[in-house]
Amino acid sequence: MEYRCKTVDMSRLHVTPGGFFIPLCETCMTKDCTNPIEKMSLSILGIKKEIKTFNRGTESRFVVECEGYIK
Repeated sequence: MEYRCKTVDMSRLHVTPGGFFIPLCETCMTKDCTNPIEKMSLSILGIKKEIKTFNRGTESRFVVECEGYIK
């Protein structure tokens, strides 16, 4: 099932009081999600990480809200 999500541009580093922003998809346990989520290798302050991003065409974004999110 494709859930409605709110996304933000990942071209800027998003900082929160707890550190750098981690997309919701990293901790989501929803089994029937068919959103275009793909793992992407990113460098955050020189440290390479595999992070799940929302991809449409050539644009990758971070998910900040999702109606299908289950922790």
